[in-house]
Amino acid sequence: FNVNVKAPFLLGRECAKIMASKGGGSIINVTTVGAERGGPMMGMYMASKAALKSLTMCMAIEWASINVRVNAVGPGMTKTDFSKPIWMNPEMEKQLIAKIPMGRLGEPEDIAGAVLFLCSDSANYITGQTIYVDGGSLALG
Repeated sequence: FNVNVKAPFLLGRECAKIMASKGGGSIINVTTVGAERGGPMMGMYMASKAALKSLTMCMAIEWASINVRVNAVGPGMTKTDFSKPIWMNPEMEKQLIAKIPMGRLGEPEDIAGAVLFLCSDSANYITGQTIYVDGGSLALG
């Protein structure tokens, strides 16, 4: 909870002050597809990420008047060092990919693209939203 909720709130609050003094800005939180569904042995992690999704909406409402937008990205299974034990196991990787309509695991660049969009002027009327970068796995159910 301290890492996934309290820290983003405290850091966001300080960043929002600085951004407001410079005319505005964009804060991006990182949640997960797990914020939308449960999973075995991940209850506290997923609950904290769901709380971060809610916090993102609250921050967006509170800070819109100072021109600070707050959004989140929610990665699905992404090829990172953190998830390496999962995707390096061929059987586990096959099971995961079977649940992703796009037929592949995410790459860090996929997440970066969503973050760059949310920070750009193209997203200047978007706040309080979470974009799930998951190859369609949430849509599948």
